[in-house]
Amino acid sequence: MTIHWLGIAIGAASGVVLGVVADWQVGARWRKWHERRALTREYGPLTGQYMNHRVRDDGSHEPTGGTVEIAWQADDGLLEATGFDANQNPEWHSYIKMSHEYAGTGTGHYNNVNSIHGGIQQVIYSKQGRAFSVMGVSHSRNGFAHYWKLKE
Repeated sequence: MTIHWLGIAIGAASGVVLGVVADWQVGARWRKWHERRALTREYGPLTGQYMNHRVRDDGSHEPTGGTVEIAWQADDGLLEATGFDANQNPEWHSYIKMSHEYAGTGTGHYNNVNSIHGGIQQVIYSKQGRAFSVMGVSHSRNGFAHYWKLKE
């Protein structure tokens, strides 16, 4: 029996190349799918309607009368939030990307319904309080703090 070293070398090189390509294509998709699945397990149950409160300078919460509806968008890995005033008219809409690195935190961009202006939101979810602490900055550089408490 004769060993063909050239055939073994070509087969090994082909195997390495195919392995790298498979890891690059399949492995990346698998890792992304796995990450989205973990995010869905963590943030999917947060879907619901939340009462909106303004946070005063002294730390107390003042009800605005408005609500915030939150829905988990599993395909995109985002929380979709829509704010309504006391008469249930939409005021703003945002997409919030939740972090897989820092559990319960996220950053989003919101737009006011009747204009192109909006701002940036940073959220922290409290499992104990079943609420979001929201800090943000509007396009005019005005800061705000809100507290979204799950409607029971």
